[in-house]
Amino acid sequence: MMALAAMCASSLTGLALQELWTWGKKRFAVFLGRGAPAGQAAAEEELERLRRQLLDARRTGDEDAEATVEEAWTQLFQSRLAERPEIAERMRVIVGEVVERSPAPVAFANILHYVNNSVVLQAMNDYWAQCTAASKMTTMFLCGMPGVGKRTTARHWRQSQQDTLPKGLLHADLAPDERGRPADLAAILERWLDQLGAPREDRPADLEQKAAEVRRQLRGRPMVVLLENVTRLAQVRPLHPDSPQCVLLMTGQQVPAGLGTLLDFEAVEVEPLKDEHALELLVKVSRSTEHRERLQPLVRQLGGLPLAVRLIAGQLKSPVPGALEDITALLADRASRQELLTVDDAHDLPRALDISYGYLVPQAAQLYRCLGILPRVDFQMDTVYALTPDGEPAAARRALQALISARLVERGGVDTYRLHPLVHDHAATVAEQQETETERNAVRDRIVRYYLRTAESGEATLSSRWRHDPMNVYARGARPTAERETYTERELGRRRAGLLTAVHLAHDSGLHMEAWRLCQGLWTFYLRTASHAEWIETHEVGLASAQACGDRLAVVRMHYQLGFAHLDRWSVEEDDPRRARSHLEAALDLVRPGTPDRSDGEWRTESSALEGLGLLEHKLKRPQHALACYDQAEAALDGVDHPRGLALLAYHRAAAYTALRRHDDAERALEEAREGFKRLGEGKDIALNIGKSWVRYAQDRQACGRTDHAVGALDSAIAELAKADSAYALAVAHLLRGDMHRDLGDEGRAVADWECARELFTAVRSNRADEARERLAGSADGDELH
Repeated sequence: MMALAAMCASSLTGLALQELWTWGKKRFAVFLGRGAPAGQAAAEEELERLRRQLLDARRTGDEDAEATVEEAWTQLFQSRLAERPEIAERMRVIVGEVVERSPAPVAFANILHYVNNSVVLQAMNDYWAQCTAASKMTTMFLCGMPGVGKRTTARHWRQSQQDTLPKGLLHADLAPDERGRPADLAAILERWLDQLGAPREDRPADLEQKAAEVRRQLRGRPMVVLLENVTRLAQVRPLHPDSPQCVLLMTGQQVPAGLGTLLDFEAVEVEPLKDEHALELLVKVSRSTEHRERLQPLVRQLGGLPLAVRLIAGQLKSPVPGALEDITALLADRASRQELLTVDDAHDLPRALDISYGYLVPQAAQLYRCLGILPRVDFQMDTVYALTPDGEPAAARRALQALISARLVERGGVDTYRLHPLVHDHAATVAEQQETETERNAVRDRIVRYYLRTAESGEATLSSRWRHDPMNVYARGARPTAERETYTERELGRRRAGLLTAVHLAHDSGLHMEAWRLCQGLWTFYLRTASHAEWIETHEVGLASAQACGDRLAVVRMHYQLGFAHLDRWSVEEDDPRRARSHLEAALDLVRPGTPDRSDGEWRTESSALEGLGLLEHKLKRPQHALACYDQAEAALDGVDHPRGLALLAYHRAAAYTALRRHDDAERALEEAREGFKRLGEGKDIALNIGKSWVRYAQDRQACGRTDHAVGALDSAIAELAKADSAYALAVAHLLRGDMHRDLGDEGRAVADWECARELFTAVRSNRADEARERLAGSADGDELH
C-alpha cells in the first residue's frame, strides 16, 4: 500500500508536466473525493493547487519544493488507502494507464538544468533537418569521455524537439553487467518485440530473424531508438532500424571501428564544459547566492564534466557554514582523496563522489551503500522500502529524496529511479569498504527476498498451474481479474532486469532455494512475453541452484521448464530440438524411479515432461511417437485431479490423429477436449481453448475432405474466439474460413472473411496481414470490393 501511494504520487508528478494532466487529475480525484461529487471537486481543487506549486518549483529549479509536493501527494493517497484498502486494485489500474500513456521511462523526467552545448545541439538539429529533407533515417553517434553528459545531451535534444520527433522510444543499454558479461542482444530484441506489441505467434526464434521482425514492425511507425554505451559494431548490427521515419541515437566513448560501413551517420563530439558554463550549471543546480568569484576555484577543479559539477552542486544547495571552503580544499588537495574509480581523463569524478557521499545524512548514506550492493538496475520505491526494512516509510522516502537532491540518484519514469554507472561503481566500492561481509550479505538477502516475493506473487496472479511449493506460498485464492493480470505483467516487465540479476545474485550468494524459486516464479511471465533468452539464462542458473540445494523435485522442475523453454523457442540455429529433448528426458529419468509411493507433484511433472516430448515429436513430424508420449502422459495422471491437463492432452492428441489420417479418433479427442475445457468454468482463457479446439476440428475435417463440416466448425470457433479477446486467433479462424468458402465456390463470403482477417492481423501488427491481402488481390470479388 505504501509503495502504491508513492506510485500514485509519482504518476501525478509526471502527469503535471504533460497534456494528460486533466485526464489524470479527474481519474485520481474520484478516489480521493470518496465518491461524492463535492468531495471529488474538492480533491480536484487540491490536486490543482499542488500542481501549481510543483510547476512553480520546476520553473525556479527548487527541488526541495518539488519533493514537498510529491510527499504531500503520497500522504493523500496513503491516508485514503488506509481508510479503504479495497480501492487499491482500481488505483493500480489507473497507475497502469499512466505508465502506458506516458513517455518511455528513459525520456520521462524533464531535465531541469542544462547549459551550453549549443553548438552540439545546433549540429544535431541541422543534421536531423538534412536527413528529414532527404527522406532518410537520422543516425547520430554522441561520443565523449565518461561523465561528460552524452546521455543527458541525447535526452535534452529529444525533449527540445518533442513536438516534431517521433513519440515512441526503444532503448537499450549495451554496457556489460556487473559480472562483465556483454548485453544479450537476443534478450533486447525480445523485449522490443514485446514493447512493440508484435503477436507472440509471429515472433521468430533466431537472432537475425528477430532483428528483421523488429525492423518490419518499425516500418511506417516513427520511433526513436536509443543505444547507450556502444563499443562494437556487432552490437549495432542487429539493433539498428532501417526506416526513414526513425531516429537512431547512439552514445559511447568513441565511434566503433567500421560503423560507417553499416550506417550513414553523423559523429557528434560532446566536450567538457568551459569554466564559464560549468559555473552557470553549478549556480543553477545549487541555487547558490555566493559571489561567482568565490565559486571559480571550485569550478576549475571539476574538469568541465557535468556529472561532477552536478554532484558538487547538490552539496551546495543548503550548505553548512564553511562548506564551500571545505569542498574547495578537498577538491584541490589531490593527495587527500582516495582513487575509488578508474576513469580515464576524469580524475575529478572520484573526488566529487567522495564529497557528495561525505555530506549525506546517515539514512541517505546507508541507502546509498545498499544501492551499491543492489545490481545496477532501475529500481522502484518498493525496492527502497525493502532495502530499509527497519525505517519508517516517510524516512525512506526522505533518504531517497536526499540522494536525488545530491544528484546521486536520477529519476526515470513513473516510480522508476537509477544510478549513473559511475555513481553505482562508487556506491559499490563504498559498501565494500564500510559494510562488513555480514552486513552486505544481509542486504543481498533482502534484495533476493524482495524480488522473490515479486516473482511469486506475480506468478500466482498470472497462472493457476501446479508448482513445487515447499514453502506453501502459492495458496489458492480468489481468481484474479483481467485488469490485475495486465497490471502484474506490466509491473514484472518494469522489473525484469532486477529479477534477472536477482537470480544470479541468489545463486552467487548461496541462496539456492531462492534462486530456483525465482525461476519458477518467472515461468508464466517469460512464457507470455516470449522472453526466451532470459528464460533460458535464468533457468540454467536455477537448475544449478536446485542441484546445489539437493531438492530432487526442484531439479526435475528446472529441467522440465528449461526443456519447455527450448521447445517453445525452437531455434535450429541454437540447437533447441536436441536441448529440449535432453532436459525433458532428464526430468523423466529423475521423476520415474519405479517406486509406487510417488507424490502428486512427481506424477504431474512426469505427465508434463511426457506432454513436452509429445509436442517435440509432433514438431519433428513424428505423430506416432507423439501419440505414444501423450498416452503415457495421460496414464501418469491416473488418480491425479488435473482436468485441465487431461483436456490439453486430448487437444494435442487430435493433431497427431489428423497427421495419421485417423479422423474419427481426432473427432473424438477434440470433443473430449472441448467438454474438458467447458467443465473448467468460464473466462477468456477457456473460451480461447474451446475456440482453438474448434479450429483444429475444422482443419481435421478439411483434411478428410469434409469442407462443409469444416465451415460449420469455424462458425463455432469464431463465436468462441470473439469471447476470448484474442484478435490474432480470431484472424486465423477468419482466414481459414475464407479459404474454405473459396473452395466451396462462395467467393463473396470468402472475401468477407479475408477482409476481417486482414483488419484483425493489421490491428495486432501481424505480418500475416499480407496473406489476407494476397488472397484479396487474387479474388475477382476482392478487386471489385477495392
